Amino acid sequence: MPAAIEFKLFAPNNKAATLLGSFSQWAEIPLEKDDKGYSRTNIKLEDGIYQYKFRVQSQSPCFEPDEGVEVNDPYATEIDRTTNTSTIRIKAGARIIDTYVWQHDDKELPNNEELVVYEPHVADFFGSDGSDSRGKFQQVREKLDYLCDLGINAIELMPVNEYAGDYS
Repeated sequence: MPAAIEFKLFAPNNKAATLLGSFSQWAEIPLEKDDKGYSRTNIKLEDGIYQYKFRVQSQSPCFEPDEGVEVNDPYATEIDRTTNTSTIRIKAGARIIDTYVWQHDDKELPNNEELVVYEPHVADFFGSDGSDSRGKFQQVREKLDYLCDLGINAIELMPVNEYAGDYS
């Protein structure tokens, strides 16, 4: 049974925006712009995986006046790199944000006032063996007991995605 899924884009300085997607055979679907700068629409979708983009009628000096510029959803949690489109997954009539299946949810978490967070950058997190090799997840795992001995009871990894430059 199809469910109404909202698509919205914050683009206050653009004249108009449309939605294009595999669910519409890439035909443009107009978005309604509100007074806060959001353009939005609701599309009825069956459970499944769909690709989509927005097309904005740009007012940027970098483009011709009113030129249509295709952009991915800045809030997309998944981008298909082969087609350079945003991906949306629908299950049980709702958008799936995170497909990761969490494990060890039975562990007691510390109270906020007792939380001591360490935020390593994995590529820079390596031992003192004198090597200049980049850090690996396994090296972080090997240091968990050491971090616990320091009183650290939570780890938040810095971004692990590739970024511009030679060192990523």
